[in-house]
Amino acid sequence: MHQYMQKYRWIVAILAFGSVLSAFAQNNKDWEPTGVWPFINQQFRTATVYTGIFKRSKTVVPCNIHVGNQTLWYSQNDTLMEAIPGTVLYVEFPNGDTYMPVSSEQRFGRIVREDTIDGKIARIICVKTVNQKELDQKYLDHINKTQNILQGATFNVSDIASADAGIIMEEQPLPLTNEFYFQVRGEIFQATPKQILKRIDPKRKQEYRNFTRSAEIISTNESSMLKIWQEFFLK
Repeated sequence: MHQYMQKYRWIVAILAFGSVLSAFAQNNKDWEPTGVWPFINQQFRTATVYTGIFKRSKTVVPCNIHVGNQTLWYSQNDTLMEAIPGTVLYVEFPNGDTYMPVSSEQRFGRIVREDTIDGKIARIICVKTVNQKELDQKYLDHINKTQNILQGATFNVSDIASADAGIIMEEQPLPLTNEFYFQVRGEIFQATPKQILKRIDPKRKQEYRNFTRSAEIISTNESSMLKIWQEFFLK
């Protein structure tokens, strides 16, 4: 089971971009990342990539965000490559989405909102990641269902078809979840209750606890994070 799961955990081969482009040429609003194609966007899109700390430079290149480890991938010489962590400041896609690295792992998240707090840029950043617990359960359910049918005293062709249904698990949509980060006064931190309580006015801690209960705040929900941002960081 462990080895089978490891196969699904983001070992994406270097692919010829021409064949990838033809396979995913059609836009589909219902499209979701899969284990075969674990990227935010169905197609690699030409984007502007900003690099450098003291001297900023930019490059225009087809890019995508890998949801398995939240890294930036790009097309170079018709081959998909993974950007070296720490080399990219942010990426601007043509639809207006801007991604920037957060956390020590330099995971790329989409900037949801940008403001100014105490004269410095402040942001909400959403990192879309795989719900590994749900993914593991999907594999376990699939394997158990197949084994139970094959080990049964009697079975028919329809039972096997129902269990397997021609499904290759790697081709199924990945279960995703959101992790949110706040950038405030030059610091980026994950927007968990514990981390938020450390950074708001100590006099408002109980108010925050009451607010999260009464407003039914969900830590993976964008509108919930916007409510906290508005109430406890912008006020």
